[in-house]
Amino acid sequence: MGLLRAGINFKLKSRTASGSIVFIHGLFMPSAIMLPLAGRMNRGGFHCYGYDYPTCRKRIPEHGRELAETLARFPVAKFHLVTHSMGGLILRSALELAPELTERLSRVVMIAPPNRGSDLALKWLNRLSFAHKLVTPLPDLSSGKESPVHTLHIPSGVEIGILAAENDHAVNIEQTHLGVEQAHCILPGRHTNILFREDTAEAVEKFLRTGKFSV
Repeated sequence: MGLLRAGINFKLKSRTASGSIVFIHGLFMPSAIMLPLAGRMNRGGFHCYGYDYPTCRKRIPEHGRELAETLARFPVAKFHLVTHSMGGLILRSALELAPELTERLSRVVMIAPPNRGSDLALKWLNRLSFAHKLVTPLPDLSSGKESPVHTLHIPSGVEIGILAAENDHAVNIEQTHLGVEQAHCILPGRHTNILFREDTAEAVEKFLRTGKFSV
């Protein structure tokens, strides 16, 4: 899924000036999965941009490099980032490769990120010896002891909020924690449909505006 080439795939411009948001989708999904959430943010006054990439074809560091290159060319001086699932890991990799990008980030919201790996990814790897050939980044998503996720860059100098889905089949709540986030919130929903909930949109907008999910 995703475009064959990494890059910005959609743009939603606003007449007001609340800021700009780049959305980064997760595994098996195209950037269009972020459009409902982006639409709500756009109605709130944000310019919204959807980053797309071929999710199954490369390891996390390669995805991170392409994201870093895209953000380096992004024509907005200061912007927010909203990620879903594996998109959060790709962002972490990008910031390790290009730490100067941190200065351009306003705030970041990670939705259902496997920051400490995913037990589901580990199960796939254990059950199917060829799983990593079908889904190249799967080893990077695993919660196994030797998984690269445990040594992945932890960003500093940027405000991060994390939203976890209460009934997530792919990433349990504990696995979403990064350890340096300013706020962590658990919302109803599952790994993907959390993207389409009104309370998710409300929480994302509140954090981007205030740095908090609640008062």
